[in-house]
Amino acid sequence: MHQLCHDFKSPRPDSSQRLPQIFMLVPVMFYVVLLGGAYLGVTSYLGYRNALASRDEWTQAQSEHETARMQFDTETAGVLKEKFKAEKMAQWIEGTRSLQPISVAIARCLPPEITISEMSLERSLELPQQVSLTVLLNNGTLEDVSRIQAAVGLLNYRPFNSQQAKAGEALEYKSMLVWQQF
Repeated sequence: MHQLCHDFKSPRPDSSQRLPQIFMLVPVMFYVVLLGGAYLGVTSYLGYRNALASRDEWTQAQSEHETARMQFDTETAGVLKEKFKAEKMAQWIEGTRSLQPISVAIARCLPPEITISEMSLERSLELPQQVSLTVLLNNGTLEDVSRIQAAVGLLNYRPFNSQQAKAGEALEYKSMLVWQQF
């Protein structure tokens, strides 16, 4: 028995060869890769957080631009509404031109032997650019009616719904005069 124990204590040759020296780098490389993976994980996480913050900033900026655009659209709509009102007011003012030039033009276009026994000019309250004209001519003819229409046309009024009626020696002419804009 004694010999057996002594055998265990005696040096023995190795049964396998030693690993090459390059394999000593394996644990070092493991820790280097572990540190590199941790670095990439941290930088990726920080980049992800920055991207989320940037996305939130851009979303907020986009919503601010949308509200500003909607505000500009409402202001533009208000300006266009005011412009429309102003144009209608200008048309109304242009339509409320003085009626004296119409009566003077009618009186001047008729020859001296034709007398005007009655002339009526009535402006519509809803449409001031429309004037109802009624003229009663003594010794008048259809040629005189065409003279009246031509004289009124020179003042940028267009006769609509013209009617002539002969009552004895008098000729009654009725028409709706509408102001023409150019």
